[in-house]
Amino acid sequence: MQKFNYHTHTERCGHAQGSDEAYVLEAIKNGYTHIGFSDHAPYTNGYSAGERMRKEELQDYISSVKALKEKYRDQIHISLGLEFEYYESHLEELKQYKNDMDYMLLGQHDACLYGKDFYTHSSDEDILEYASLIEKACEKELPDIIAHPDLFMFGKEEWNEACEKAAHIICKSAEKHHVYLEINLNGLRYGKRQLGKEYRYTYPYRKFWEIASQYDVKCIYGLDAHKPEKYADEECYHIVDEILKGISLKKEDNLIY
Repeated sequence: MQKFNYHTHTERCGHAQGSDEAYVLEAIKNGYTHIGFSDHAPYTNGYSAGERMRKEELQDYISSVKALKEKYRDQIHISLGLEFEYYESHLEELKQYKNDMDYMLLGQHDACLYGKDFYTHSSDEDILEYASLIEKACEKELPDIIAHPDLFMFGKEEWNEACEKAAHIICKSAEKHHVYLEINLNGLRYGKRQLGKEYRYTYPYRKFWEIASQYDVKCIYGLDAHKPEKYADEECYHIVDEILKGISLKKEDNLIY
């Protein structure tokens, strides 16, 4: 089981629970050697209640993580990051975050601020737009990790040519720009659903990762923790490993930011 995790949220985003310190203590308790905080990035004039922190909360977030890093420096390595969407309208802001953070995690949940999301919009055009935005973010050298790259299969009933093309765009971009692909362990929380002819978890989606295995790109697991106790969840690793059984992925075993 991987003993580092770079996908951790905080109460500031409005849909996570537990204090910052509680996540650190739970990570230590369960044998993790590295924890990265990557709460949802705020955008100037772009606050969405229940989705991300307010811009005025950013400094408290930074100060809190840095204080914990110092307090627990002899017990665990703590890194400061943000999970962001690539919005061209906020490119300069994203560049500043890139400079200020230890790492950046790209989670392309939607196309633009207050625009369509990629959970419920899954036409072929939507999926190719999703891949294109990830490609552009990589070209700007913003992400270190692409979170749940197969999120576009959340509501897609059938894997088709557009899905395959999108997967190749994402994996090729990750390879070219040396960006890690995250095998997200929190897609399991939605349970199995009937999607077209398949009764499955929303993601990870096996066919995406079969394509990823064709590229020289490294992969890591991401807990996508919204509660401290997620750090005690070993079963999610076993379930995901069963979904991806037999696929030869290049998994990173020690990543430090």
